[in-house]
Amino acid sequence: MASALYDERHGFYSQAPSRAADYFTSVTVHSELFGTLLAQHLDDAWTALGQPRPFRVVELGCGDGKLARQIASAARELEWHQHLSYTGVERSAAARAKAREREPAATFVESLDAIDAGPSAAVLSNELFDALPVRLLQRNGDDWVELRVTRRDDALAFEPAPAEATATTYARRYGQCVPDGGVIEMRGGVADIYAGIQRIARRWVMTSIDYGGLASEVHGSRFPQGTLLAYRRHHASEDVLADPGASDLTAHVNFSELIDAGTCAGATTAHLGTQGDFLTALGIGEHLPAVQRRPNLSASDYARERDAVFQLVSPTDLGRFRVLVQARDAVIDRLRGLGTAAATPQPDTGKDDG
Repeated sequence: MASALYDERHGFYSQAPSRAADYFTSVTVHSELFGTLLAQHLDDAWTALGQPRPFRVVELGCGDGKLARQIASAARELEWHQHLSYTGVERSAAARAKAREREPAATFVESLDAIDAGPSAAVLSNELFDALPVRLLQRNGDDWVELRVTRRDDALAFEPAPAEATATTYARRYGQCVPDGGVIEMRGGVADIYAGIQRIARRWVMTSIDYGGLASEVHGSRFPQGTLLAYRRHHASEDVLADPGASDLTAHVNFSELIDAGTCAGATTAHLGTQGDFLTALGIGEHLPAVQRRPNLSASDYARERDAVFQLVSPTDLGRFRVLVQARDAVIDRLRGLGTAAATPQPDTGKDDG
């Protein structure tokens, strides 16, 4: 999966054609709305961190800089604009080059290792964790095996192999309600990301937006054969081994693992909710009335604005995505969008309470 996505010549994220041909994101459904709302969230994070100067914002998996551009533009209306120090982390060299063209005031680096340590940071990611390479683990009675890739009859196929200790530990912690023969994904790199954040800042607010759920939701009876899919031209396929490098490979995010990683890094879980509720609290409901006041607004222009809002908040569209806010040494009651759903989720190991 790592090779299929990130190989410098043949990986999906390294290919020249726009990835928008294969999927769309909250950043691409509107030219400014998502970034404008996240700038409001960053305004709260700035206050929660004690109004630091400079205000360091780190975007993980920043792609070609679209979100950085949106946030930088919206920030011009906010007090911390002149103190903003924006760094995008992006593995693809081609995407980093485009990002520098799009937002030259920001810094774009290959990894968290390239960022110096400092007193504080606000960290953002939008659909980062779902694209981290995974390993497939299958329940075999009371034990677990790993499904590895082999070549069979001149085609790629999966075959079972003994699971390593780290994989077995993950499966036993988070896959307790998976049926015999069921499959779950173990995502690599999560602990490294949190260790990197812990290194670059003593105080931080981290906001992770992605699709998935707690372990009991993504590693359970609803997805007995796992959630790994290949996306190409907006169509999903379960044949994830077909034509490597030509499709985006993603799996649902186990937010229980992110919560546990944050706890190990000394963070508090301030919120886990839906993107729809989160953006509503940040003021997305004010967008369409503002659009209606525009002079010479056409019906088609308004329809496009309305459709973008719908996509961002609808529970059948991007609004179903989860938003996880974690904070270390920050005043979390200064953050909007948390509401009554912000209570810290109880530890979830994938055990089906039913």
